[in-house]
Amino acid sequence: MKKQVTKSMAKGIKAALDIVLRTEANSASCGLMYQPRAPKELMKYRRKR
Repeated sequence: MKKQVTKSMAKGIKAALDIVLRTEANSASCGLMYQPRAPKELMKYRRKR
């Protein structure tokens, strides 16, 4: 019984993570984590300005 529950939970978690990864891979930024703005001093290190 415990093994069946573990397998079904693993399948559900895998499906949820597949959806999140597919969504995040096709977007410009991540929706799950906060990403602060880069400081203006870093602009001089970029290739394109």
